[in-house]
Amino acid sequence: MKSSVLLFTVAISVWQTPMFAEDWDLQALMSELGARNSGTAHFVEKKYVAILDSPIEQSGTLAYAPGRLEKITLSPRLERMTIDGDSLTIERGASKKTRHLRLSRYPILWGFVEGLRAALTGDLNTLQNFYEIELHGSPGDWEMVLVPSQRRMRAVVRLVSIRGDRGHIEIIEMVEATGDRSVTHVTEDAS
Repeated sequence: MKSSVLLFTVAISVWQTPMFAEDWDLQALMSELGARNSGTAHFVEKKYVAILDSPIEQSGTLAYAPGRLEKITLSPRLERMTIDGDSLTIERGASKKTRHLRLSRYPILWGFVEGLRAALTGDLNTLQNFYEIELHGSPGDWEMVLVPSQRRMRAVVRLVSIRGDRGHIEIIEMVEATGDRSVTHVTEDAS
């Protein structure tokens, strides 16, 4: 009798879960990502380059909101990249040597940036403008594979793989057309 009551209790709790695994899809994932459309995080990025024996590592912080992304690299040297709308500003070193770019003049860079911003904020329409999207896994352990839809961008970026747990991005891997790749581990700050 106790086992049937326990089984009934488990069945009821699963039935009341707001999202069944079979109902989970790309739209559901993007809704979860969009529910937290701004935030801050720490990152550690390793860049694997064929001609080097070991990866290049950098670390720092990320801050994102719709239309805005800021990446501050603290190690190995200070660099701040701020993307606000179509504007990219890069400040390097203690001297804060600054460079300004319009992303619309650099379509490949713009596509990569827009894809990252869209993934972080759950903007499926923008993501679909630049990438063909495949989703694998389950709500607690998913992978979104992004393949550039534009030929010019595919000549530089083979694919971007974003992995996470529910509405949290944990790993971003970019594989370049040359085979070089970067793997970024993201740890979101508690909200």
